[in-house]
Formats: sequence, structure tokens, C-alpha cells
Amino acid sequence: MTTSDDGARLAAQETRLRLLLAHLAGRAVRARVELDDLVQEVYVRALTAPSGLPADDDGLRRFVARLARNAVVDVARAIRARKREARVERLARSEWSRAGPREDELAARTAGPATRVAGAEEEARTVAAFESLAPDHRRVLGLRQFEGLSARDAGARMGRSEAAVHSLYRRALEAWEAARRSG
Repeated sequence: MTTSDDGARLAAQETRLRLLLAHLAGRAVRARVELDDLVQEVYVRALTAPSGLPADDDGLRRFVARLARNAVVDVARAIRARKREARVERLARSEWSRAGPREDELAARTAGPATRVAGAEEEARTVAAFESLAPDHRRVLGLRQFEGLSARDAGARMGRSEAAVHSLYRRALEAWEAARRSG
């Protein structure tokens, strides 16, 4: 059973979740599926998980990251299946979602309209700035910031030393901040 507390805990993860989904999905998937639909899918999966949400924040972040990865994989598979059938069309959310959104739980404690607009604008700038980064910068940010990997683990995935990942991560954060300020 979900509580309004669960909805609030998930809502607090939304900016990180959007960036993670932008990182995982890439432009090809996002060209066919809206980022909002992916966020909703992750929320639905989280709120309907049989085991419930993890109690600690780190556990919740890892849980949401795993759900996001699975949602993107499911969408990418559905897109590839549609291509094989030669019926390329925009993928409707209802074709890959198992349940509709639980608006009463997710929106129970939302901000007012002006705050939501300001937050949406800031979020759009943040995502646009992230997408404007060099591929290596997006990759290291995705691995370190969104997936929570250590520099050593990120280095193993990227084929770089731990020191090189630290340096690249610092430069990526600086480039991201500069892109956010200029955007």
C-alpha cells in the first residue's frame, strides 16, 4: 500500500529522475516517447512495486535508477518491435504501461501554479544544458551523478583510470553549470 509520504519522497527525486532518463533514453527514444511519460512510468512502477519503496534515501535513489533503466529498456524494445513490423508511429504510453498514473497520490502535496512554472523552466534549462554537453561529459555525469557509481566503477565502465574520471567529472560539472547559466 502506498502513502502520500511515498509520493512526496518520489516527487523529491523528480529532477534527478528526469536527468537520469534523459541520459539513459538518448535522443532516439525521446524522439518517440515524451520524457514526462517515462517519468510517469517510473512513478507507477515504484508505487506499485510489491516490496514497496526502500526506507533510506540511497536505497530509494538506486531503486528509482533501476526502475528508470528498466522502463527505458522496455520502451526501446517496444520501439524496435514496431520497426520490425514496419509500422513506425509514435508509441502511445498505454502500450507499454501497466497502470495509469495515481494523480491523487503524486499530486497530493504540490506547489502552486507559479512555483510549478518556475520549476518547469529551471528543469528545462537543466536538461537542455545536460544535452548540450560533450558525450564524455554526459556519460561521466550519468554514471557518477545519476547512477551513483564511484570514480573507480565509472572508470571501469569508461575504460579510464580513477584519476582521469575525477578530472573528467570535475570538468563536466563545470561545463554543465556554464551551460545552465548561458542557457
